[in-house]
Amino acid sequence: MAGALFLVPGIVFVILSGILRISIPATEAIGRFVAPLVLWMIGGSLFLVAAGGILVGWGLLNHRHWARVLAIVLGIVALLHPPFGTALGIYTLWVLLSDQGGAEYDRLGHTG
Repeated sequence: MAGALFLVPGIVFVILSGILRISIPATEAIGRFVAPLVLWMIGGSLFLVAAGGILVGWGLLNHRHWARVLAIVLGIVALLHPPFGTALGIYTLWVLLSDQGGAEYDRLGHTG
């Protein structure tokens, strides 16, 4: 779910990039090139984060071993995004790194 939420600002930044490219006068060559490029890069980065979150979510739902490892990595990265990212990162690490959570996930992964 969190990965899908990154799609919205990603779409907004990419659309703003196109609008900005059209609205900046042709006499401002550097601004016409740099500003849309920066917005497009931010939007593209958000799309990559969204794709990673959606992929991890799919992998966790299907009990893939790699998804647990990748979710732990994304949980660590989420700690740097207060307040909601920090809370989500703490919960992710708490669930996936606990002995019971790891054993349960491994058990489900071997049966599925």
